[in-house]
Amino acid sequence: MNKILKTFTPLCDSIGKLFYPNVEVVLHDLETQKLVHIVNPFSKREIGDEMLNDVKDFESIKEDIVGPYNKTNIDGAKLKSVSTLLRDTNNKPIGIICINFKVEVFEKMYDSLKMLLNIEETKTQPQTIFSQDWKEHTHNTINKFLKQQNLELSDLKIKEKKELILYLNKEGIFSIRNVVSYLCEVLDISRATIYKWLKEDK
Repeated sequence: MNKILKTFTPLCDSIGKLFYPNVEVVLHDLETQKLVHIVNPFSKREIGDEMLNDVKDFESIKEDIVGPYNKTNIDGAKLKSVSTLLRDTNNKPIGIICINFKVEVFEKMYDSLKMLLNIEETKTQPQTIFSQDWKEHTHNTINKFLKQQNLELSDLKIKEKKELILYLNKEGIFSIRNVVSYLCEVLDISRATIYKWLKEDK
């Protein structure tokens, strides 16, 4: 890990400890394009995972703080996130801290306040940085299927997992590189099983 980035790990730990278990803190190294530190990992990401974003995009970012913006976790939980660029003494971006906050517990309260105060949602996801977030797109597509079928990811049986895989195929998810390995992890099934189901559907 970059020596300068290493000095930010206590900060990440402190934020995660203060807001446990509803906040996940992720530290990325832009030079290696790897995740180098994570606290409260409810997104199932691990140290050594590749970044989800195109590093070249960060060179054009003038503001160090991006967000807050909305995201969806793999389990369907709604997140409010903010990302902070970290720079060296030459003002070169070297890392990024992403803070993901589970907001579901506040949803009903927020909806009531929004109706009362007529608050309009104005924040949109910053396309420049997050256009390459294929996992986010995969999460959204999975959760669309779960919502349509009134299912929970953790309760899926083999038959329902097959239906989900075929649905994802129709949605074009399998054109994404590395998505098969990721779905194996999320659904606890093998690559051979996924390819078998896809072959049977042809």
